[in-house]
Amino acid sequence: MNWETISSPDHEIKNLKKTVQDSEVQLTWFWSKEVDFVYIYKANVDNVRPISELEEHDLKLYTREEYKANHGYRGRIDAIGRSAYRIFPCQKRDGKLLVYKQENDDNLIYISGSKAKIYFSITYKNKLFQPRKKVRMAIMTELSLDKELLVYVKKSGSVPISIDDGTMYPFVRDFPAGKTTPPEIEIDKNEYIRIFFSNGRSAAQNFELIPQ
Repeated sequence: MNWETISSPDHEIKNLKKTVQDSEVQLTWFWSKEVDFVYIYKANVDNVRPISELEEHDLKLYTREEYKANHGYRGRIDAIGRSAYRIFPCQKRDGKLLVYKQENDDNLIYISGSKAKIYFSITYKNKLFQPRKKVRMAIMTELSLDKELLVYVKKSGSVPISIDDGTMYPFVRDFPAGKTTPPEIEIDKNEYIRIFFSNGRSAAQNFELIPQ
């Protein structure tokens, strides 16, 4: 890659905007007459690499003619969570394509992708004339999950409504894709359980927790 420090604001990508419909995103931006081509870099926000580590196979070359024909750049949203797009202006000089290191974030935009669904069910088995009952939990997930993503909360008298509404317990094994049924546990007859994200706000960006 022939990287160069950007030398003029006339070479910069500006006014980068997005339009999202269903599973497709359309990006538009100000394309200066000084810019011959652009390179488009796309990555999940958790895996964005610094410019110094980018190689040509990480980038997609896009021409002004393609931009005009498609009224921008169109791509599919096929990732879980958020994706980042960064657009680098290019110029052809002496037969070589020069790529400018624009790093002011005017050429950077974030797109929210789909969320991975996690289904869970909780079944109680009461023992006749006994003060205790058995609980069976089942978790169905589209992706493999780290055990630390989920916790279960136990509360006396009613079902917990938040991670802080009772006593929190971790899971001891990771969750492979598909259905997982942890070993049954015993609780008091007047206690109830619910499953929550261990870090609700962060996890909710990438996952949806759905009771069955």
